[in-house]
Amino acid sequence: MIIFDTDIISTFGKIKRLDLLRTLLPDSQFFMVPSVYSELLKAKDRGYEFVDYVMEGENFEIISLTKEEMGFLSKLNEERKSLGSGELECISVCKHRGSIFVTNDVAAKKVCDIYNIKFIDLSMILKSLLATKILTHNEVRALIAEIEKKDKVVIMDIEDILK
Repeated sequence: MIIFDTDIISTFGKIKRLDLLRTLLPDSQFFMVPSVYSELLKAKDRGYEFVDYVMEGENFEIISLTKEEMGFLSKLNEERKSLGSGELECISVCKHRGSIFVTNDVAAKKVCDIYNIKFIDLSMILKSLLATKILTHNEVRALIAEIEKKDKVVIMDIEDILK
């Protein structure tokens, strides 16, 4: 079970390459929590067209939090005020279900380390696309350029990714 944060969904949504995640993780189920779904709907309301691409088909299943997860979420809300509701819901679900959290949020990854939650970030995904030979060096380099342009992010560890 893999739980996605809004940032990674939007990154691959904006470049219309969710297929890469499916190819990289073919036997995995992809989930999002209600707050991530809400964040995507807000992006759609603001005119971001990538949300339609993300929502078409059956890319992600929306899961509800259990009572236990809601209780832990309350604790996280008190402890981790710098994180948004999407990250906090994802962390709570991953902690209780032993799921992997896919996020690029630095603060969220630190909380994952505290609670021994496995996570995957954008650099790991890009390295894995290369290591598994899903993409070549040139294709990963082009993908990085497209992500930086369309998602307006700077990927700092390009040379490490391409090693």
